[in-house]
Amino acid sequence: MPTPKSPFYVVPEFISNKYCEIIVDNLGFYSPDVDDTDQPIKMVRNEPESETIIYDKFKYLIPSLEAYYGFQHRGTESISFEFHTEGVVPIPLCDNSKYINKKWVRTKDRDFSIVLFLSDYQDQVPFDNYHEVYGGKLEFLQHNFGFNPARGTLIVYPSGPHFINAISEIFVGDLFFAKFHIAAATPFLYQPNDFPGNYLSWFDSR
Repeated sequence: MPTPKSPFYVVPEFISNKYCEIIVDNLGFYSPDVDDTDQPIKMVRNEPESETIIYDKFKYLIPSLEAYYGFQHRGTESISFEFHTEGVVPIPLCDNSKYINKKWVRTKDRDFSIVLFLSDYQDQVPFDNYHEVYGGKLEFLQHNFGFNPARGTLIVYPSGPHFINAISEIFVGDLFFAKFHIAAATPFLYQPNDFPGNYLSWFDSR
């Protein structure tokens, strides 16, 4: 029996470890910003050279995404690079909508979200503080499921309210990743029936 179609489009080794290292070096994140209570907060930055590295590869992936999800690509947002470290509080978010007056209202022109991990998950010693992180899972709350960081792996998912997501608590190390969004010519409406099953069946070959 074929594996049910997953709403998550995963590309391992989308970029090499070497490119991940170049991007992290370009970003120049060294210590986190803090809020008024000295609590570390996530940092977000744009970096043109790193953006070009990713865009130059991503443009060749767009036809495959169009065929997989059944949409026509209209545009791609600029890429944001995020830095999360120990003490950053997870904040669930919907990438394109807000909950207003007891209903979800689309507030951003986004149909699909893309995360590209630049760090590796590691819960064993020896531990490489520069490349590895313990924690920092990309969690999808309604699906009771998440992806541990894997350097160079790219993950695509619909941006709407069925995919509220958060970066889980980091216990050791730092997490670096890129995040951006694409828009479709016609707004993409996620239909759960088009993606039957759950993470156990979507990824049963892993």
